[in-house]
Amino acid sequence: MRARFLTMMLMLPLPALAGSSNQQTLSWQDDGAHVALASSGGHVRVDAAHPEARFGVRRGDRILRVDDTAVQQVDQLTAAMQATDASSVRLLLQRDGKTLTVPVSLAGWRPLLSPPAAPPPPPAPPPPRR
Repeated sequence: MRARFLTMMLMLPLPALAGSSNQQTLSWQDDGAHVALASSGGHVRVDAAHPEARFGVRRGDRILRVDDTAVQQVDQLTAAMQATDASSVRLLLQRDGKTLTVPVSLAGWRPLLSPPAAPPPPPAPPPPRR
């Protein structure tokens, strides 16, 4: 019985064993622009950003703050960007071993911050038969 349990545990994917519930990702692509973010270990990592000028970040950057709000998860980053009415924010980044503040226009980020459209409502049930 014990061997069977251990065998089953070893067959589980590693993230399930490591408790990956705090890992989040966001990937968005449209009209040649692409950004991909992932959060784990208490920071948001930029996995892709093209064109870099649109998003103000580069692949490999770690985003630490949006203006005065610390971010450790992708949802915290998007919430902080959605919460402002300003046209730009300051991102505190770690890039190539250095910490720097980068002004970023939100115009490039707005399309990926918008919540997805709600799915259409289900069709009405058929009328009862008589």
